[in-house]
Amino acid sequence: MNNQADEETLESIASGLLPLLLVTVIAGLLVGLVGGSFHWLLQISGDGFASWVGELKTSSMHMGLSAAIAMLAGAVSVGLSRWLVRNTPCARGSGIQHVEAVMRGQASPAPFRVLPLKFVGGILSMMPGLALGREGPTVQMAAVIGTQCGKLFRLGNDDKALLYTAIAGSGLSVAFNAPLAGAVFVLEEVSRLITLRRMLVSLLAVAAAITTYRMLFGNATSFDVSNLLPFTMPELVLFALLGGWLGALGVLFNRSTLMAMDAATNLMPLCRPEWKAAFVGGIAGLMVFAIPEWTGGGEKQVQSILNGEVALNGLVILFLVRWVFGPVSYATGVPGGVFAPLLLIGAAAGAGFSTLAQLIVSTPTVFDPATYAIVGMAAFFTGVVRAPLTGVLLMMEMTGTVSLMAPLLIASVSSAAIATLMRGEPIYDTLRARMTPER
Repeated sequence: MNNQADEETLESIASGLLPLLLVTVIAGLLVGLVGGSFHWLLQISGDGFASWVGELKTSSMHMGLSAAIAMLAGAVSVGLSRWLVRNTPCARGSGIQHVEAVMRGQASPAPFRVLPLKFVGGILSMMPGLALGREGPTVQMAAVIGTQCGKLFRLGNDDKALLYTAIAGSGLSVAFNAPLAGAVFVLEEVSRLITLRRMLVSLLAVAAAITTYRMLFGNATSFDVSNLLPFTMPELVLFALLGGWLGALGVLFNRSTLMAMDAATNLMPLCRPEWKAAFVGGIAGLMVFAIPEWTGGGEKQVQSILNGEVALNGLVILFLVRWVFGPVSYATGVPGGVFAPLLLIGAAAGAGFSTLAQLIVSTPTVFDPATYAIVGMAAFFTGVVRAPLTGVLLMMEMTGTVSLMAPLLIASVSSAAIATLMRGEPIYDTLRARMTPER
């Protein structure tokens, strides 16, 4: 496919372009509807589960019995989620690795049944508080929509491939209300190929999806960061150091995820995966009962960090808990992504870094924890995924600010450089290599 960029001509760009763009709009509209509904239902179900567990906790029922009921509910929900995908390996986990495998000719496009499995399974897995994100399932569901639209409208094979990846990127844009990040993710991480035709389809897919999403579900940014303090030029050195540190941590986090997956396979090998997943779901239910701030995708915790509501000891605890709970949650094999959970780790690390720097460096300048948390999210994302431009745009769109462009770029470049020098494989490359062979 690399020759495609060299051989692209005006004739090849224009050939069948209008029908392709029309199908792209239709598929994008569907992604906005499906992805937005998935996001909305995740919020409703997650808040509802937490509220129900809270009522259990304050009821007249014995505390031990209440905790046991919460554990059982979490176990049943996550176990059922794992059971739904037991016979469809490509529906397990994030799904982004499968989308990339299809793009590289290493797998066949996911069948239509993956869409409802991912939709329902994702809600069941994330509702009781597993540390998983909605972005992976949304991207794969979008890719399924792209595949089905390509078949329905009888596009050529090359245009089917273009539509597939472009629509997958629109899924990311809907998951985080971040259109530019979704478009760039297609070019930087999924296809790793830039042509004018691909660019046109990708941008239109994102535009159609995000317009539908915002019309139906609103246009609020993921995080409120209206009170950021200005940074100074000398602080750029600190941002570079933060990026390098988080690049190294990104490599270690990927290895931790693989270790958790190996442990899930090798421990009690005769035990069915559904029971193992149910066990982790039970732990999640108990955590929602006892310490709910440790559970979920992490967006609420990130907002608390950005608001300055988490002290240094809380940041350290949150960092350590999520470092373990995130890989363990993913190792269950239920539908769920890694984007959102790793953003929380990056935010906690960045805010903690600024606090420690303030104590060590003797200066009247205030190192704003919120600023370092945002930069930390982009840097850790880059260290894990190795997509620096996507990370930068993602943070700018999720926070609705462009004032941190320089720190974000510096930290992301530093993170990618250190992670690469450490010979750490990007997370989706390693997950793709571990995919169950298709029958």
